[in-house]
Amino acid sequence: MASLVTNTGLANITAAWHAYASRARYLAWGVGSGQDEQDNDLADTTGIAESRVEGATSQQTTNTTNDTYRVMGTITAAGSRAITEVGVFDASSSGNMCIYGDFSVINLNTGDSIAFTVDVVFDQA
Repeated sequence: MASLVTNTGLANITAAWHAYASRARYLAWGVGSGQDEQDNDLADTTGIAESRVEGATSQQTTNTTNDTYRVMGTITAAGSRAITEVGVFDASSSGNMCIYGDFSVINLNTGDSIAFTVDVVFDQA
């Protein structure tokens, strides 16, 4: 038997996550890389003083209507940083990391910011 989640089902998944009171919406950054599905925190937050920032969540369309869960938020550097990762957590402190991404280094000076847009696309592929 072949099974799949329909396009409406994909939209229902993102709607449920967006409406969930403990949804992933708190952004934090770090200076490491290489986390996987077993990790529950950023790879390296050595020297990072900034607290998690509550992001705005929404449903977006990437391939089919409302198939994408989006978190947007801005973190401002309290000192010089070489940021290489972002995590989205379900609590403002402690809690669980639900989404992770790493990227090429972004060098920041005190007062510089990164406006993050983190998309999770639910797809049949």
